[in-house]
Amino acid sequence: MASVNNRKQPKSADWRNLPIDSWNCTTFTAMLTELTADHFGVDYAPGGGGSKSQRWAREKGMLKQAQQRYGNAILRRFIEMCVEEYRPNSDYPFPTFAFMYSYMDRNFARAQAEIAAAERQAQAEDNARQAASSGDMLDYL
Repeated sequence: MASVNNRKQPKSADWRNLPIDSWNCTTFTAMLTELTADHFGVDYAPGGGGSKSQRWAREKGMLKQAQQRYGNAILRRFIEMCVEEYRPNSDYPFPTFAFMYSYMDRNFARAQAEIAAAERQAQAEDNARQAASSGDMLDYL
């Protein structure tokens, strides 16, 4: 009898627990919704013209395009930077993803640099760990 794996991956909307490699548009939308409520105290809704369903469809398309172009880690950091940087006003109490993507796109370069630096640091630590374990093996021999 085959063993059954009872561990399940978190739902795609559970952005805090889902591995970044498994994120999709639903995950990014859940993140945006929660960050907007936490930072600005309002419910998230996409901006722009058209019906509500058209605005959500347009935003999900933009998220998917950015996800394919930049990858999940960079897109996540980009959104975090934009939320941290945005200063609300009475007309625009929070940034929509369309606004971030259109007018705060300079943060993509910063997000790319931060993620690249973190990856280089992780690689350097991994190389040092491997060198140390190789050195231990040579000492043993």
